[in-house]
Amino acid sequence: MFKYNKKLLAHFRNPKNHGRMKNPDGVGREGNPKCGDVMEMYIKVKNERISDIKFLTFGCLPPNEEILVNEGSWKAIAEVGNGWNVLNSKGIQTKVLGTSIRKYKGPILTLIPFVSSFNKFSVTSEHPILAIKRKWVRLASKSSKICQWLKIKEEELFKVRPKYVLAENLDIGDYLVFVPSTQVKDSPKFTNELVRLIGYYLAEGYSSSNSSVLCFAFNKKEKNYIQEVKSLLYKITGKNPKQRLRKSVIEIYICSRKWVSFFRSTAGSLAFRKKLSQEIMLLPFKKQWELLETYIRGDGNIYRRRINNFPTFRVATASKQLVIQIQEMLARGNIFSSIKKYSNVKTRSYIEGRKITAKPLYEISFRLSRKHKFVHSNGRYFLVPIKKIDKKEYFGNVHNIQIAGKPNSYLVKGFAVHNCVAAIGISSILTETIKGKTIEEAKKITTKELLKEVGEIPPVKYHCSVLGIQSLSRAIKDYERKKLNKNKKC
Repeated sequence: MFKYNKKLLAHFRNPKNHGRMKNPDGVGREGNPKCGDVMEMYIKVKNERISDIKFLTFGCLPPNEEILVNEGSWKAIAEVGNGWNVLNSKGIQTKVLGTSIRKYKGPILTLIPFVSSFNKFSVTSEHPILAIKRKWVRLASKSSKICQWLKIKEEELFKVRPKYVLAENLDIGDYLVFVPSTQVKDSPKFTNELVRLIGYYLAEGYSSSNSSVLCFAFNKKEKNYIQEVKSLLYKITGKNPKQRLRKSVIEIYICSRKWVSFFRSTAGSLAFRKKLSQEIMLLPFKKQWELLETYIRGDGNIYRRRINNFPTFRVATASKQLVIQIQEMLARGNIFSSIKKYSNVKTRSYIEGRKITAKPLYEISFRLSRKHKFVHSNGRYFLVPIKKIDKKEYFGNVHNIQIAGKPNSYLVKGFAVHNCVAAIGISSILTETIKGKTIEEAKKITTKELLKEVGEIPPVKYHCSVLGIQSLSRAIKDYERKKLNKNKKC
């Protein structure tokens, strides 16, 4: 596992000369916004010496912000360690090479998507976010005087490639990029029948008698579901299930520690601890849909606001982990879903006649078809408009992670952002080296010399040192151009 040297880490944690400069004599910007590698350098010049210099590069996340790890799991960035698996902006699993913390004083922006505000996330103002600005899209127009959202033609939207935009430069109505996992690994042991039974277990399953009995509970009116579970249990386990009636509930059960252990390891136990194994999360979506179908039967319903509306599927659960995994599975099937959290469920305590008493309760909803689209999918990612941007001042630790390979990105609650620990440390060292030098001396600084100051860095981060030198060169050229124009006017 690669480790940065102490000098570079010290500059990352306490960067020198980081931020924008008022009224600079020269500004240099270098990089590629499509991949997120962008740096800006600002210089002040006095008597042909660089009297002050600042740089602006990639941001960080507050410690409690959650990133996507493994398949369909969120974890606070402060808890993520070296060697962990995270998903990058292509939906591919990659490794965390390193983690870093630094002090930060300044604005934190919270980006709230129009659909599924549960997926809102917070970043420092200069953090690059993969996005499409509305103004980049041709033929965008307001939909009506009442609705302030802009209408777009989907084909025009998909002509625009997402680029990394600093969070502070995003506006309401711009599109965030939500990326589902692209990894698929089928397993012959998970037949269609088995995954259907797992779906029923998620909704209605539990164990009793010291983990020796596998049980499913249904309202006695749900005869079709009861019959299917009986049939599935017999086909899969070879055991004839028994049943008993308790008031209005029919309990179906088999005695088997082996199968209790299997379902617990595959789908968890207790309502608020239900979660799916990685094997399930990697199955082809066709199989996952079998599971979702039976899970919706147990813990969900189908709703229409109006008779002619497309149906909305809704599922409620006490498990935060499970609702996140369901959102991820649906996204793999090209279905974007919305999550809501209810801390007080008194007004929403019944689903299909069954009382729900869990607090908090998580509800996920989705449609298979829509007349009006706010979220757009091209089959590889979803474009989700920003509904609101909150801003607050913050002082404390912020975190970043180093990702193996390219693209240098990871997912914050499903949305793609850039990462680069090296860029901040390298730029801080460069600016300290340059300050006080003459313009001619600054021009002679090379990438090779900078790397001697920086120490060893991973090959994939070599470009950070190149960006620093290039952005400095552009800032000097900008200064010289302004000076030349000023002299011409005189």
